[in-house]
Amino acid sequence: MVLTMEEFRAWEPQRDTFAIFGWPVAHTMSPVLHGMLFGMLGKDADYIAVAVPAEGLQEALGLAARKLKGVNLTIPHKQAAIPLLDEVDKSALDLGAVNTVAFRDGRAVGYNTDILGFAESFQKDGVTLEGKKVVLLGYGGAAAGMGYHCVRAGARLVISGRSQERAGVLRDHLLRCFPSAKVSVVSRRHIPRDAQVIVNGTPVGMTPDEDRKPIFCLSRKVEYVFDAIYNPPMTKLLKMANPRRTLTRDGTYMLVMQGVHAEKIWFGAEFTQPQITSVLRRVYGMMAVKRLHEVRGKQNIALCGFMGAGKTTVGRKLARMCGMEFYDADVYLVERAGKTIPEIFAQEGEGAFRALETRCLRELSAKENCVISLGGGAVLRPENVEAIKSSSYLIHLDTPLNRIIKNLSYSNQRPLLEKGGNREAEIQKLYDERKEIYKSVSDCGVRSAKLSTLVEQVARSI
Repeated sequence: MVLTMEEFRAWEPQRDTFAIFGWPVAHTMSPVLHGMLFGMLGKDADYIAVAVPAEGLQEALGLAARKLKGVNLTIPHKQAAIPLLDEVDKSALDLGAVNTVAFRDGRAVGYNTDILGFAESFQKDGVTLEGKKVVLLGYGGAAAGMGYHCVRAGARLVISGRSQERAGVLRDHLLRCFPSAKVSVVSRRHIPRDAQVIVNGTPVGMTPDEDRKPIFCLSRKVEYVFDAIYNPPMTKLLKMANPRRTLTRDGTYMLVMQGVHAEKIWFGAEFTQPQITSVLRRVYGMMAVKRLHEVRGKQNIALCGFMGAGKTTVGRKLARMCGMEFYDADVYLVERAGKTIPEIFAQEGEGAFRALETRCLRELSAKENCVISLGGGAVLRPENVEAIKSSSYLIHLDTPLNRIIKNLSYSNQRPLLEKGGNREAEIQKLYDERKEIYKSVSDCGVRSAKLSTLVEQVARSI
């Protein structure tokens, strides 16, 4: 639920309620995240979003002190809130930014959990900052926390933004906190080519302006790119990175961990690592569904790719992550025909199979809220592609050929490969014939040799 200020004035809570204040705030996943965390803790509480413009923050906090138990703050309120609070935690005061407020005994107390989520993102990826040249994009509340952690961890920090004057203010603040630190300011056009880490603390690239990017290019020396944006999970900045040499992370894990630390403040609660992993996957799934409907304008997700690419395995796991139904198009066809696919090929020929496949795909395309794994040849017919894409966001699983060959070695249910001769050569020939078709008809492609990361990558690609 997203309330305007007018609606928030009139609204009264029915039970313990928390909120996020921001402008804009329609994109936020915080209500979903904290709903999950409340459930894990067994808390009977609500969480709402309130669209609070910059000039309305003082009034909003005044109303919150009476109506709410706690508040999260996002752009543009993290710095502006400090003089409006009764007390501010020392680390938040050092950072000059507050993102969590607890109301206790009539007092509003501010904290910063962004820095904790940010630090744990680097820890999760095994990335150390000591001695590395880090470029920080931005100088607002989120960026201040990121810069603080980078300098504290021993990085050589370079701040860049549209206003070098405002970037200089952050530089001076960090140097007051850490007098021996190395902190400098450059324009976007003069970002050092020897930077090893890029950190985006700006909203550039956030929904709905997803085509924007905060810098022009990435040098080959960049080892790690962190973007605090989580909607979309795959920003233009992250897509610029070469996956073969550069690690990337979006802001979802930071979001989850800052939420976990906020609940520690509000409730004194602790969460286990399996609980955190479960929440992270569910947030990715919820974000995928949200973006599927609101950004892509589709009801379903369809997976295409060569036989043995892992479409059924990934599709089933993706459906579970997103809370959607799962359909294997080949299984659906077999159930409709009352025969196995090899039997249809042997008795009626490939033409009859393709005609039946088209009818089944039209039926599946009429369904809603489902993940559909397609047969390897399903997208070879234009009428199939048209039916699928009428309701589905079509993702190509671009599985490496060596992995496909290994997967197919376990199967003898592939009629197009059972022609005698060299089976591996047949796979290579058919793969070469189809790979460009998959790329041309799909909305996006995802490539990974590891199944453990593929499902999450597919969810992030939507």
